[in-house]
Amino acid sequence: MSKDVRSPQDRKNEFIEAAEALFNEKGYENTSIDDIVARMGVAKGLFYYYFNSKEDLLDILFDRLVGKLESTITAAVHKEGLTAVERLNELLSTDRDIACRSSTLIAYFRKERNQALHLTMEDRAMTFTNGIMEEIIRQGMEEGVFHVDHPRETAIGLVGMIRGLVRSFAEERTEERTEEIAEIVQGLVERVLGMTPGTFVIRRALPR
Repeated sequence: MSKDVRSPQDRKNEFIEAAEALFNEKGYENTSIDDIVARMGVAKGLFYYYFNSKEDLLDILFDRLVGKLESTITAAVHKEGLTAVERLNELLSTDRDIACRSSTLIAYFRKERNQALHLTMEDRAMTFTNGIMEEIIRQGMEEGVFHVDHPRETAIGLVGMIRGLVRSFAEERTEERTEEIAEIVQGLVERVLGMTPGTFVIRRALPR
């Protein structure tokens, strides 16, 4: 039998990935530590070598989720040669794709007893997204496609409106409703940024 040469960090990451998959499949509350170790095919004691509780995993997943949002969006919007409109599309589409793929975890963070954690996540994500949005708006102003007077304030307001709209329809994730919301967001973006109507179309969601 070959010796397991995986590092402790690799093994810990495997636990985190297994837990994230189970939380998204079954929900956090319906996933037990026994489920996690069964998915891993290891003894329960190994779980407690790396983590004190299931709540420890949730805290780690919280940081990973926000970190994934930041790194993925940063890579998407900073592709070489993108116009402001293309970068805006990358921002909104990538943010949406991450939210859809992590919807179960995000819904759990929003529950009343997790409000402190959720507010921390929202604040960090909003601060990051506001900065990216302002950068894109300023580029669009230079390119002559966005027409606003106060780019920073416009960025904050636009991000807040979009997130509020999407959150209010979070329970209605039908394909038809998703398309309707996309059209509403497209019109909102065009009006707020002073774009020519019909010039902004959000890229369709990626397969889950």
